[in-house]
Amino acid sequence: MSTVHCIGELLIDWVCEDASSDLVNGTTFVKKAGGAPANVAAVVSKHGGASSFLGQVGADPFGQFLKETLQTNGVGTDNLVEAGDTTFAFVSIQADGERDFTFRRGSDGDYAFDAIDLSQFKSGDIVHFGSATALLDGELKNAYFKLLQFAKRDGLFVSFDPNYRDALVTDLEAFKQDSLHFIAEADFVKLSEEEAHLLTGAETLDEAVDALLKLGASRVAITLGSRGTLIATSQSRDIIPSVKIESVDSTGAGDAFVGAYLYRLATLGVDDMRLQKDIEYANVTGALTCTAYGAIPAIPSPQRVQQLLGGKPE
Repeated sequence: MSTVHCIGELLIDWVCEDASSDLVNGTTFVKKAGGAPANVAAVVSKHGGASSFLGQVGADPFGQFLKETLQTNGVGTDNLVEAGDTTFAFVSIQADGERDFTFRRGSDGDYAFDAIDLSQFKSGDIVHFGSATALLDGELKNAYFKLLQFAKRDGLFVSFDPNYRDALVTDLEAFKQDSLHFIAEADFVKLSEEEAHLLTGAETLDEAVDALLKLGASRVAITLGSRGTLIATSQSRDIIPSVKIESVDSTGAGDAFVGAYLYRLATLGVDDMRLQKDIEYANVTGALTCTAYGAIPAIPSPQRVQQLLGGKPE
């Protein structure tokens, strides 16, 4: 079994429990573990795969809570650093299930490449770059690029999700260029519909896919919400439907999609003949994550995913 290594931020999501409220008017907040790459790692482990997290949390009670959350969910924490202050995200859920959020950044950006034990990576492993904060200036960005170089040199499978957040990005052109660099090197790229247009400048989805494949991405997945996922390679292009659910919180849905897909690759091997089934599994996992609050706490069990897939093991 391959291990999925996820680098980036692990943070506290302060989720507003006031129904259909924004952050201005919300008053009741609950603590949840979050952070896009940590979410991905938790999905992989919860579904029976092997994962590890690479990043930094605060040397404070919140950091301890986050570390214990990963360990409880089976995620390896040997490459987790505890120093400084934990990063916070404040999230409110609006009437349509979409989010209103803002960040208070702690020490996640101080994570250095030298903190990574590279001996833990083995042939066939997967490295996922899916951080919302890694392309901001800081040590984490340097670690991101150095780890990409290492992964390519050693022939590891590279997964990339730009995780664009307009509340965080202050230099859009730099973000685009950095993202395109990772896309060119990636074996798998996951984007939202908004990100696909933003990064390519294309007017249509087909034009965006053409641009991403031409750039060098081997597999491109563009999530389309309730419409499903457009999955493309140089040989095929299809929209795989999702399932209908009653959404209460979309936090972590894209991460759950990625984690479920990478879990399939890590446990079953990379095989594009199975691509449609892998994406179906990922779609259902992402959709079910929207039916509960929080990111990591909302990850559905593999049994529940299989139940919606009709009980099919593959």
